[in-house]
Amino acid sequence: MAGLSDIKSTRRLILVFAAISILLVVISIASLLYLNSTINRLSDSLYSDVYQNSELILNADRDLYQGAVALHGAMNPDVSGEQLSLFAQDFEDNNTQIKQRLNMANNNINALQHPHKGMKQSELLLSELNDKLVNFESSFKQWKETGRELISRRVQSDWNPEAFSAELINARLNETRSNLDQAEDLIDKYAQQITVEFSEKKSTLFAVYSLLLFLLIMVIIYLSRRLISMQKEMLEEKSLYQIIGETMSDFIILTDPNGLILYASPSHASVLGYIPEKGAPLSNYIREAEITWAKLKSAVQGTSRISELRMRSSEGNWVWLETKVSPISGNKVFPAQFMLISREITQRKQYEERLHKLAFYDHLTAIPNRAHFKMYMENLINQPEERRQDIALALLDCDRFKQLNDTLGHLAGDEFLQLLSRELQQTVKGSGQAFRIGGDEFAVVLHRFTSTEMLNEILERLLQLFNKTWSVNKGSSFHTSASIGVALYPQHGNSINELLRAADLAMYRSKNHGGNEANMYNEQVDEEFSDQSKK
Repeated sequence: MAGLSDIKSTRRLILVFAAISILLVVISIASLLYLNSTINRLSDSLYSDVYQNSELILNADRDLYQGAVALHGAMNPDVSGEQLSLFAQDFEDNNTQIKQRLNMANNNINALQHPHKGMKQSELLLSELNDKLVNFESSFKQWKETGRELISRRVQSDWNPEAFSAELINARLNETRSNLDQAEDLIDKYAQQITVEFSEKKSTLFAVYSLLLFLLIMVIIYLSRRLISMQKEMLEEKSLYQIIGETMSDFIILTDPNGLILYASPSHASVLGYIPEKGAPLSNYIREAEITWAKLKSAVQGTSRISELRMRSSEGNWVWLETKVSPISGNKVFPAQFMLISREITQRKQYEERLHKLAFYDHLTAIPNRAHFKMYMENLINQPEERRQDIALALLDCDRFKQLNDTLGHLAGDEFLQLLSRELQQTVKGSGQAFRIGGDEFAVVLHRFTSTEMLNEILERLLQLFNKTWSVNKGSSFHTSASIGVALYPQHGNSINELLRAADLAMYRSKNHGGNEANMYNEQVDEEFSDQSKK
């Protein structure tokens, strides 16, 4: 019986132990469920309300700063009326954004629910936060009124730039932003306070699942070691990438989706004398207007693009770069959007420019040559019908130029041609383009005249330019004049050769009349001088 009693006692003890264990498990599970529910509610409160409000206030602060930038831009006395209008619109748009964000934040804060009742300190913080937002509305109203008043004065014709006070704008801005900064601090304090109060609530649960806490600590230790190991691997990988970026000769820039620089390789310093600043807009360093960030972003859609652009060095000169722009996938830690890999091509561009000048510009006078003339004419003739203009081709031959070479020498002749070319360019500037097509013969293409009277006035200016005394060869004087022949497109020809022939016949007529004359081509000129011009 004693043995049976011991067996029964053991069984009873096992049952009691099992019941206690089950009870402890149930209590632990219930406690964990309760804690999990509380944590979920806290997370919902913090992430869906608190941090959302913090983001709204941060964005409102950013909009406030952008509005201040627009206001300062509008106060610049050098901006045009169109730019002033854009700055004023930006100022109003940013203020509208601020108002919308703050209204949303106020609604969220008013609807904010506590995970537990009786959290007095966090309630006081919310009340103080509401007061700060009310204060902000007052200072924000003064900020808008000040900005609108300044812009209203700015558009007036009697506006005096010296009356503008940047200190007033900055004072209003700082006063307004201070309320936002304080509101943001209060949101952070609220998040911290509600966490502390929740910790106090859950402290009574620690005794119930202390064993589970020990296991949790062990898991945390394991996860911590894993995180440390992963962090070490990431640091080693980052160091490897940094070594690659610092040692390669190409220039690398990574940007975020908005065109702000996330990384610029140290290799920039070897050519530019500096490294583009992290966080600065890429557009601050690019010279080419066509490579604006918006156009570049729209052009690069899943494929790479190669562009030639310029960046200014620390010494002030422009450095040409051949840049491959590629879209890349980022992550939450490093949200890159574009990678720019560049190499310097300054010498190549200078060489191309020299070749261009040799091919299309006269080496003596530096004005466009015959090849440039043909390309220029082809471009005008081949314009679409709706954009086609009237074109006048004038051939100019310098009278008595051979006499200048024979009496004063070829160096004096070269000096005269250089002086003449510069003045000829200035004379036709805004009306067309001048070319030296050989010896003392020049061509002037006129395509910006609106009437026959205007064309005759330009031709008269050309005759007056030639018909004067020139000082060459260190004081020697030389008087010249010009024989000018003019052909019109399309009246006198549909091709360059036809126009040249017509203008040449008209010029021959001017020369046959003794020079210092401009003649327009007609059929009579063709019949009278076509045979003689061939001799």
